[in-house]
Amino acid sequence: MNTKQLKRIKLIGIFLLLLAATQSCVVSSLNPLYTNTDRIHLDELNGVWKGEEKDRYIIKTIVDSSSHKINGKPDVRSSFGSDEIDHDEIKKRVQEIEKDLGVTVEFPKMNKYYEITMITEKDTSIFDGKLSNLGGHYFLDLIPNDKHVGDKISGSFIAGMIVRTHGFFKIDFKGDELVVNTIENDDFEDLIENKRVRIEHVEHDNKVIITAKTEDIQKFLIKFADSQIFNDPDEALILKRIK
Repeated sequence: MNTKQLKRIKLIGIFLLLLAATQSCVVSSLNPLYTNTDRIHLDELNGVWKGEEKDRYIIKTIVDSSSHKINGKPDVRSSFGSDEIDHDEIKKRVQEIEKDLGVTVEFPKMNKYYEITMITEKDTSIFDGKLSNLGGHYFLDLIPNDKHVGDKISGSFIAGMIVRTHGFFKIDFKGDELVVNTIENDDFEDLIENKRVRIEHVEHDNKVIITAKTEDIQKFLIKFADSQIFNDPDEALILKRIK
């Protein structure tokens, strides 16, 4: 086996490790779970969190400066001081403008998101996270960070064949602990077999990928947010704040 083949195998192995965090045994989706109207951002997530064994999760807020303009024009968000008021207040004021002026105003796109660095003994992975409030429950949408993936597989023959999917996780704050739950393939398949849910999806290599639209994903998550699936203490990932 020549050097080039060895490098390719190494790159594939790294990429598989990157995907393992969100796509090994849990359900993922082709489409995001969030929309502009349900996106929120909580600074409480920022910090360093300790998982099982020596795993560390570094979460920090990133401000996307490119979103300050739309088609070369200033984003309407800037007039609302989005760093000082909550998302619901912005939505309310946008609706007031629509009513007063008799026009439809595009709801401003939130320019904050989370950069989540997961450090394990085997590897370091970086994800972009966006938080939504769905029916009073917090759900975090995770997708591998573009630059991180690019650095990992730069020059690899599989670079043009990658389809990154969204992992979604229900989170709850309990003091200095962050309780993280998601839905595993087996639980999802049970719902399908028992006809408790109908949602477009595909199954491949023992993995489930939801192909439904964002609206249908949200309905699914809201319906089961209070169920055992997303609230199993034995299956939850418990992260403790250490900084």
